[in-house]
Amino acid sequence: MRLSTNTIYAQSTQSILDQQTRLSQISEKLATGNRINKPSDDPRGAAQLLDTQQTRQMHAQYAATRSTAETHLSSEENQLNQVTKALDSAKQALVQAGNGTLSDGDRESVANRLDGVYQQMLAAANARDGNGDYIFAGFKSDVTPFSGDRGNLTYQGDEGQRQLQVDSSRQMAVNDSGSAVFTSTTATSAYVATAGDNAGSTTYAALDVTDANAADYGHDFELRFQGSGSDVTYSVIDKTSGQTRVSGQAYQPGQTVALGDGLQTTIKGDPADGDSYTFAKDAPADNNILNALSRAVDTLRQPADSETDRARLSNTVNRTMRQVDNAFDNVLSVRSNLGLRLNALDTLDDAGDTQKVTDESRIKDIRDADMVSTISDLSLAKVALSAAQQAFMSVQQASMFNRG
Repeated sequence: MRLSTNTIYAQSTQSILDQQTRLSQISEKLATGNRINKPSDDPRGAAQLLDTQQTRQMHAQYAATRSTAETHLSSEENQLNQVTKALDSAKQALVQAGNGTLSDGDRESVANRLDGVYQQMLAAANARDGNGDYIFAGFKSDVTPFSGDRGNLTYQGDEGQRQLQVDSSRQMAVNDSGSAVFTSTTATSAYVATAGDNAGSTTYAALDVTDANAADYGHDFELRFQGSGSDVTYSVIDKTSGQTRVSGQAYQPGQTVALGDGLQTTIKGDPADGDSYTFAKDAPADNNILNALSRAVDTLRQPADSETDRARLSNTVNRTMRQVDNAFDNVLSVRSNLGLRLNALDTLDDAGDTQKVTDESRIKDIRDADMVSTISDLSLAKVALSAAQQAFMSVQQASMFNRG
């Protein structure tokens, strides 16, 4: 079969172009270090590479979200640490305030100390994070959490907990509401006794749990006094059920009074007609620790010249001590839960670091060129190109006029 000169030239030219293309592709691999520089280099490998790169980016986004979550939780933990220290200081001050030998000036000094604790806790409750958002306001991060008149502060935020996607299968709360920290108690909180507007000199010396499994344990109770002098009687009303448990019982100073089947108290002093106490567990009015401290400060600053004044002071100190204990337990519970979340973030970070190494290794295996093999291929491509060029030159020189 005869081949025309044009056909021979075209075939030779195409061969040179093919070898130049191959040499260019191998040179690009050698320059970039990548086996796949465009999808056509390896369509299947390019698809696997894209999928792995997207997975890596997703894991990198989770890592960034975890960093944000840790920042939020660390800001809260810093404030809760301040609250814990403040509550410890408050307890010490209240123990000192319970000393019956203190003068009005001494109590004023204790009141100033306790007021400093109150201011410290209020500052923590209304603290902002690095972005200027209120830490303990729930979803209402632009609203001051606690505001109002001193001693009657109310929570202005909500119960919302912001959730961040810290892993493909896990969301995490990165805040706790102010109500959960400063106006709540744990399930094991103690009863708090609140004296009415009493004119007598009674104080409650103890509140003892006799049976935590009793059916009425946890109910609210009211202790009322009737009469005066040697004719004083008392009644006990279960305010939760509305049942009167004791009616017209003779009172003797220092006696133990049963409050239902699971609680009892010891009352000292002489009551006036109409005096009363309320004993409640987890009552909203008793759980706002900010208001409790503020009212204790106000009571300490009042003169204690009469038996009635001294009884009021003793009852306030005892009540606030229990409120501080309840608040302390609650804050520790919140901090414990927050610590678990921080630990979980550390665990997820460790797993994320391992996954990052795995992703990078897989990307390298798919994308990177074998440099030894690529250099060898480059040498062969140069030889092939040179051979094609020499073959073309031989064809060009092949002519009947060159025969001699």
